[in-house]
Amino acid sequence: MISCRVKSLSSIGSLALGVLVGGAFAFGVVAPASAQTGLSPYFPAFTGTIPTLSPFRLFTPVTKFAVDGEVAEIAAVTPDGNTVLYTDSELKEVGFVDIRNASAPVQMGSFGVAGEPTSVAITPDGRHALICVRDPNKLIVLDLQTRTAVRVLDLGGQPDSVAVSPNGIYAAIAIENERPDERVLLPVSPAGFVTIVDIGRRIGQPVNGTFGGFPLPVAQWKLRNISMTNVPNRFPTDPEPEYVAINRFDQLAVTLQENNFIVTIDLASGTIRSAFSAGTTTHLADLKNDRRISFVDTLLNARLEPDAIAWTLQGQLVTANEGDYNLDLPRGSFSGGRNFTVFNANGPLLFDSGASLELAAAAQNLYPDNRSTSKGAEPEGAAIAFYGFKQYGFIGAERGNFVGVYDFNNPRAPRLLQLLATGAGSRPEGLLPVPQRDLFITANEGDGTLSIFRLQ
Repeated sequence: MISCRVKSLSSIGSLALGVLVGGAFAFGVVAPASAQTGLSPYFPAFTGTIPTLSPFRLFTPVTKFAVDGEVAEIAAVTPDGNTVLYTDSELKEVGFVDIRNASAPVQMGSFGVAGEPTSVAITPDGRHALICVRDPNKLIVLDLQTRTAVRVLDLGGQPDSVAVSPNGIYAAIAIENERPDERVLLPVSPAGFVTIVDIGRRIGQPVNGTFGGFPLPVAQWKLRNISMTNVPNRFPTDPEPEYVAINRFDQLAVTLQENNFIVTIDLASGTIRSAFSAGTTTHLADLKNDRRISFVDTLLNARLEPDAIAWTLQGQLVTANEGDYNLDLPRGSFSGGRNFTVFNANGPLLFDSGASLELAAAAQNLYPDNRSTSKGAEPEGAAIAFYGFKQYGFIGAERGNFVGVYDFNNPRAPRLLQLLATGAGSRPEGLLPVPQRDLFITANEGDGTLSIFRLQ
């Protein structure tokens, strides 16, 4: 989390998307008039093969909206696509933004949570928001009509991520119980776990594997805790669940980032379906902060250490591999894949993006060379959504201030379509597809803004 931000937008380039078609620039990031002096002086030093981006239906910028609070981190949208909720850890609140006119969003107040809001999700019927709060550790159930808390549940640990199933039967929360300081060696206690919230009831027989259901009164919601200890093989007593995602078959995917592990759980029974290491990656990299963008080094056997995870419609898992734990690395080794990967739900690797996303960023002057000695562009966010009949994937590079947009119709071979620039210092944290309105939104932790794009 970040403790300060730049509120002025005058120093940030106007929103634009960079596109490569057939290896040639079509258009790119637009800098402020005072800074339009061509590419950065470091760009000519770029070496490496530029990935070819496929022409496709693309996103264009609509606006960049500065929220009234301090930061915007994780975001959710109501089912009609008209209202965005975002977490603000600095002011300890969740904000509301009306985006009925996407070109001119309107701040619609906030709700104080008396702690650090770490994540927010909305039930499919649009009646309630589920807000995870750390210190004190609780789940606030917010009535979106009255904007009042109708129930507060004790979580018994530090929550980091919450998701709601598409049918509204379950919610799931990653209770991380993270180490108190990044310099502290693992394992630490208490152990983290996963909490399942039964918020609805199944009805009838499944259709194509998907169960229907109806919501339960909030007073009847129940919590079930699922132990994660002795699941990962790096730190069995300290799993530290990081991020959760639920598919249409009521299956939960969880990343255990520091453990470099992925787990899937059947939500109905609370049983673990699969558990496997995310493994390592080896690919080209720029590992020197030397004011030169030069992909001549090798990221060798780097632990992926995934942060965000998302399900494809076909049932594969997509991970954004940020890296987080580097205290036990031998000299010359790495944590963080600087890439994204696609896995089968039971573990076999299907796709490794390698250096392609960073190469594309470098070719469009978006690669953060000052991060080369650590995590580069730092892919952190992942989201999948259908717009019409096309499955799009979004990979957010927080340190690179951009989002990669992919054609995910074939999850075994995603195709990079474009990069969406969110502005210098913006640090996009939350990725929010809004396919019901052909919009895509990023919640930007660095400068307290929402970047809104529209699919054309």
